[in-house]
Amino acid sequence: MNYEIIKGTDRKGFFIRVRSLNKAKHFAVHRTFLKRDKNGQTTTHQITESNCEKIIQSLEKKGITEGFIIVENETNKTIEPSDITHKLQEKEINFTSTGDKLNHHWPIFWKLKETNFSSIIRATMTLHQVCSSRCQFCSTINRNKKDSITLEEAKDFVNKLYFDQAEYNELNFSKYNNEYKKIHGSSIRLKGLILSGGGQPNLWPHFSEFVEWVSKFDIDLGLITNGFPKNIDDNIYKKFKWIRLSITPEDASPFYPDQKFNLQRIPENILASDLTFGLSYVYGPWTNNEFLNRLKETAKDWNVNYVRLLTDCNLGRTEQLKSHNNLSEKLQSLNLISRNGENKEKFFHQLKFHGTKEEANILWDEGKCFLQTYNVFWDTTGHETNKKSYCYPCDSVTVLQEDNTNNEAERKFNPTKWGTVTNDEVERLYTEEWKKFFDTRENCSACLFMKNNQKVKELKNISYNEKSIKLDNKIEHINFP
Repeated sequence: MNYEIIKGTDRKGFFIRVRSLNKAKHFAVHRTFLKRDKNGQTTTHQITESNCEKIIQSLEKKGITEGFIIVENETNKTIEPSDITHKLQEKEINFTSTGDKLNHHWPIFWKLKETNFSSIIRATMTLHQVCSSRCQFCSTINRNKKDSITLEEAKDFVNKLYFDQAEYNELNFSKYNNEYKKIHGSSIRLKGLILSGGGQPNLWPHFSEFVEWVSKFDIDLGLITNGFPKNIDDNIYKKFKWIRLSITPEDASPFYPDQKFNLQRIPENILASDLTFGLSYVYGPWTNNEFLNRLKETAKDWNVNYVRLLTDCNLGRTEQLKSHNNLSEKLQSLNLISRNGENKEKFFHQLKFHGTKEEANILWDEGKCFLQTYNVFWDTTGHETNKKSYCYPCDSVTVLQEDNTNNEAERKFNPTKWGTVTNDEVERLYTEEWKKFFDTRENCSACLFMKNNQKVKELKNISYNEKSIKLDNKIEHINFP
């Protein structure tokens, strides 16, 4: 186990602290755990001096995620996604990556089918690894806060995907490029860019200057953050098409006044603008009814477009599905979604879960990731040492955990396992034929985006003509598939 487990007390009570033994030694403080009875029902309990040794033993056996679930005489009842009350609707399609938006980019998959060359239309950049929150579900707790990129490196990355890629497609793939222009009014190039990171990309020293620079191009900008620093000019947020604010467990953030998320500062120009502003919250042992009801009222007060709820992706498939089932029942009981899983109020439940080895072997007959053909995620891990860092097909490789193994999610980006190209060679993703950098059947069999992969596979294999694809013009944010 690459973590240090410490028990202790403070003015808030007893706790168990899990600290990474990686260079930066990030940590999370846990004060609650779940107990599941023989019927599969879970209840939240406080960690106390009397039960902490039992929990620590569970952590040593099951890891730092599932170890906080204490099971008492539960029967080995299987659970499948179909057992969970959930209904896919507009909010989930518009504000998450379900694969439904890929139809709008069909010419790049026609190109892929006939030439085996990819088209990177969507990218995410982490910028740096600085975060002050101590979230129990952190997917990159093993990161190094000194891994950061320069403004010049960020610009070079965008230039290669925007200007250079467009020129390359105009010169080499005019047939597909012309079809793409009919839909999007531009050549095949970067269309959507998300700024993300180890918590707060807007703490990166060059954040405002970079956003100003990118905003001059025809690129839709998205921002994922867990707060809005006071030293940043709020006018910069006008440049974004959408902003998603991650709501952390309240005791994990040092910036929530009185440890209440709803008392944090939200820039007025975000609340008053027409950009899409949404909230995201991860359900777990730290969640109670009072919090969820307050989240409902705050969503009204802030007039957000949506509130996304999902479960801890560090859990293995079985525990994750059980958590999804608990979340669905909880939201129904609080009247936040309907009894058949339909959205109510601003809320929607994102049913995001790990795949299986059987599904992986069927999906990836060649072991090549389909997301890699249109998407790139540049993470800065290793940048301090190597002066460059790797790109990945998606942002969720850090949470992959197989069922029935002792392998925990890595909670860090591992280029030897999932890396494709380094940031200074990102053009290789579209100037070289689609290739296998690693075998997805071995490294990604617990993939969270199997539906997206399957959608690309289908688009790659259809017979194309002018009536091949029907576009749903009601779908929003099509440049973030």
